[in-house]
Amino acid sequence: MNFLLLLQFAIFSSPTAHAQGVPAPAVVRQDTPTVAAQDTSVVVGQDSLNVAAPKGDIATTIKYSAKDSMQFEVDRKVVHLYGDAKINYGDMNLEAAYIQINYETNTLTATTLPDSTGKEVGTPVFTQGAETYAAKRIAYNYKTRRGRISEVVTQQGEGYIHSEVVKRNENNEFYGLHNKYTTCNLEHPHFYISAGKIKAIPNDKVMAGPFNLVIGDIPTPLGFLFGLFPTPKTKRASGVIVPSYGENSRGFFLNNGGYYFAWNDYMGTRVTGDIYSLGGWNVEASTDYVKRYSYRGNFRFTYDNFKNDEADVESSRTTDNALSQLPPSQQTFWINWNHSPVTKPGRGSFSASVNAGSQLHQRVNYNGSAQYLSPTFNSHISYQKTIPNSPFSYTIKASQGQSTQTGTMNFVLPDLNFSMSQVSLSELLTDAPATNKWYEKFTLTYNVRASNTVSNVQPARTRSDIPVLESAPADTVPINFNNLQRLWENGQKSAIHTFGIGLGNYKIMRFFNFSPSVNYNETWLDEKYSYRFDPDSQRVDVDTTNFGRVYQYSAGANLSTTIYGTVNFKPGKKVEAIRHLVRPSISYNYRPDFGDERFGFYQRTLTGADPTTNRALYQDLARFRTGAPATGLSSALNFSIDNSIEMKVKAKSDTAGAKSEKISIIDNLRISSGYDFARDSLRLSVFRISLNTKLFKFINMNFNSTVDPYERDINGTTIDEYYFDITKLKLGRITNAGLNLTASLNPEAFRTETTTPDNLPSLEREPFDPLLPQYVDFKIPWTLNLNYSMNYNRTFGLNGQNNLIQTVGLDGSLNITDKWKVTYNATYDISNQNISYANLQIYRDLHCWDMSIGWVPFGQLRGYNLTINARSALLQDLKLTKRSNTGYTY
Repeated sequence: MNFLLLLQFAIFSSPTAHAQGVPAPAVVRQDTPTVAAQDTSVVVGQDSLNVAAPKGDIATTIKYSAKDSMQFEVDRKVVHLYGDAKINYGDMNLEAAYIQINYETNTLTATTLPDSTGKEVGTPVFTQGAETYAAKRIAYNYKTRRGRISEVVTQQGEGYIHSEVVKRNENNEFYGLHNKYTTCNLEHPHFYISAGKIKAIPNDKVMAGPFNLVIGDIPTPLGFLFGLFPTPKTKRASGVIVPSYGENSRGFFLNNGGYYFAWNDYMGTRVTGDIYSLGGWNVEASTDYVKRYSYRGNFRFTYDNFKNDEADVESSRTTDNALSQLPPSQQTFWINWNHSPVTKPGRGSFSASVNAGSQLHQRVNYNGSAQYLSPTFNSHISYQKTIPNSPFSYTIKASQGQSTQTGTMNFVLPDLNFSMSQVSLSELLTDAPATNKWYEKFTLTYNVRASNTVSNVQPARTRSDIPVLESAPADTVPINFNNLQRLWENGQKSAIHTFGIGLGNYKIMRFFNFSPSVNYNETWLDEKYSYRFDPDSQRVDVDTTNFGRVYQYSAGANLSTTIYGTVNFKPGKKVEAIRHLVRPSISYNYRPDFGDERFGFYQRTLTGADPTTNRALYQDLARFRTGAPATGLSSALNFSIDNSIEMKVKAKSDTAGAKSEKISIIDNLRISSGYDFARDSLRLSVFRISLNTKLFKFINMNFNSTVDPYERDINGTTIDEYYFDITKLKLGRITNAGLNLTASLNPEAFRTETTTPDNLPSLEREPFDPLLPQYVDFKIPWTLNLNYSMNYNRTFGLNGQNNLIQTVGLDGSLNITDKWKVTYNATYDISNQNISYANLQIYRDLHCWDMSIGWVPFGQLRGYNLTINARSALLQDLKLTKRSNTGYTY
């Protein structure tokens, strides 16, 4: 059982400054009393009956009223107020069934009164500043600023304090006798922390004598001989973080204990650590910062000294399952940095997302299945700005990628991007006003990206297509300060220029849209290769120069239109009309053969001698490591057709039949393909078919398929003979297809998992655990989501086969009662006939407590968890947890 006993006691705040020896001011009557009360105002020195309150040590006007009656005892200097009595004195307000003002002793006394049935009514309520107290009897000395409250219940933040007697001194400190602290807001709480004596210093700390936990009026032995607890202030405060304890695969542990530093209202640092009985330990420092309307972020550094039994590590190496193999003892670290700016017009924005560290750190310190199984982690830091009153913008970026399986790390340092948004060519060349000429529609866009890619894996000096002279295998360079120069020299530098030239959009015969375009790309590289065959060694010698230039261009045009077809039905029919919308489109694109020797991007090189024919063999080799355009001439005509069908019907809610509503039958049905005139064979491309629509208003359907129009030989190789036959409505053979159906049967909008109650601490990082309970909304009666997925893939040839994978899944929730809720999630693999994933959660609302039971029956994270915890964030570690320990997870 883990406990965080944070007692918040702040009963009285300092009263208003008090002047000594000031004569009693005017006592003002406010409300109009009932029959028993006199509707008069009594002012000192103005009434011949001399019934005004005598002089005393009060600093300002006392305003009072009573609903039933008021009684003045001039000789005793006492005022009695009966029935809804109210007193206002500076920032202090007092309400009760009966209030007595004693000018002789400078005290205010408030109590309840019995009604006609003998029941005590009119509980005194004392308010001073932002604090409110309810008690059976209140006595307050406005001169000494001391008070005594009996049977008091007061709320401090999320906590409630029940005390038999409370005394307050002039330093605003109070002492309580027979106290109960709880977060349960009932008059008779379900649980509380019982302490005989306490001393509380508001906004500072609470000191208690012996205390123990009481649940359901049953005392437990859980407690201690004394307690010293920090009291949360109205602003964030520094304080001790009490650790929790338990057991896992690393032994018994003390977890998440440390200290929180509240530097100011905008920044706080949490330093915590873990210690395990098997010898390991962990330290983490996490800093949150925020500046309103500018940015917010978090920086976290974790260092872990992981210990494992070496005999168990060696034993685990005998299994073939890599996930069940135990890691060796090691020291690891990890850095997380997230910085999110608030974008403002005309100003730059800096953002960061850093996830980097030791290779196995995330495997031994995982917070969820996605993190545990993730093969790579990526990071980036960037600054972006759009130059005001111009089409230009730029981005400066540094990024990093890391593989947790191979240890490969890739850096892009720096990564510079400069771009110009679409502008009219006439605006660039002249300042004359537009005259709507056809050439004024020409536009230009430009973008350049310059980057330096550094990797700790030095590429091999080999090629799979040719034997290389002086070849060398790939090598992994350790990342340390001694190898920084080697890593930098291993970097690959490039600059990619992209030009987009738009030639306008024109109407042809009123119904067709014609859009020509030209594209040009150019890449600068730091390496260019030349090949020379060495007849002696029968290998190719590769020479490298420091600069190379690669470019490619293409031109094209697009022609499209929209066709409407509507069928209207006779009046009085439920279906009024059906409309079919067709959007055909044809585009043509031309690109020259950049493999031609005149471009210099490829080199035809003698690569050896064929021993059977004794002929020299030649091969076209790319002269650049990347960026070289594809070989071959392209003269392609691409075509597509989009369809949508909707129906107009009479609205069910309109009994008069005057209103109508639209129902979508097919949201979009798309068929596309292409024909390349430059190819010598297989000119027709595959047909791609996609369909998405909604069935019965709650089922979303998505379908996609690829159809091959050509015949295949016995080995499965495509031959230049058409399989499709338009006369027989055969498009070709289906090579792959996918279908996805999802249905949501939710009576209300589902609350997302990221939504959390407002009382949860915003700067706390809660680790993910599929067995632990998440936030549950008991207001939603039930939810049900169903999904079906089908993927079909066909291979051809002698060993060809049809592969079909089908899965069904469901997830949702059910409120059995107002206090019981069940959530479920399961996926069934129809093809393999097994349950691939399942999760069941049962929740019980215990008013001020929550109970949950989680069960994952399959997979790496299988197991169960039983948790009973206090609902309040102040006592979030006051919980009982019991979980299974199936298998070894790390």
